[in-house]
Amino acid sequence: MSRFLRRNDDNPNAFIGIILLIVLGVFVGPNLLPEFVSDLSPYLYAGIPCGRLPEAEDLAAHQSVIGRSVEDPLSLEISATNIADDGGFIVRLTITNSSLGTIPIYYDEENVAVVTADDNVNGFGIIVNPAPNAGLRSRQIGNLGSYPEADIRMLGPRQRCDHSIELVASPALISGGGSIVGYYRMNTAGQQQPQSTGTRTIYPDQGLNILVTGVVFSEVVEIQPRQQ
Repeated sequence: MSRFLRRNDDNPNAFIGIILLIVLGVFVGPNLLPEFVSDLSPYLYAGIPCGRLPEAEDLAAHQSVIGRSVEDPLSLEISATNIADDGGFIVRLTITNSSLGTIPIYYDEENVAVVTADDNVNGFGIIVNPAPNAGLRSRQIGNLGSYPEADIRMLGPRQRCDHSIELVASPALISGGGSIVGYYRMNTAGQQQPQSTGTRTIYPDQGLNILVTGVVFSEVVEIQPRQQ
């Protein structure tokens, strides 16, 4: 390695060029490398299940200052596998934090909606059209002014997580295909829940209001009809 870094009097620009490449890698690599790897192998760089993200704890004292200051750090991608012979197919919603701060998201796996139209309720949802034969799910919990910290997950800087569901296609989906779109809605900052004894209150709310308009959608993705 030393022979590459040793300055060559016949070519003084070589040493400077190597240093510039190293500096470029330090500043650009963290941003481009994950995207490059995910493009080469999406399954290799798939996010962890959202249910495995760390739960929030004592949000009155433990939040990211950067996470609270960013606007619209959340992006969504959605995909669907081909419809199998038995009509089953898997939909995966990928949730990405594009910021350099940790952000809180409301995620209750049992309360992710699978619907045919936006239900205007806080949380994650997936819109499927036309309706599948099995897999639709309405929310059991409506809009709240505060959410249990056990249902608030902390998504780290540049981190992504996945939520996957299995649906059964209807005859209309099998023959003509359809479309899916994912969304996340949050229209409250969230009032603080009871905290551990001795917790100092630094932040007045749960920091859930990370979206300027209160909602973010993925792009609409087509579901291909089953190949005969």
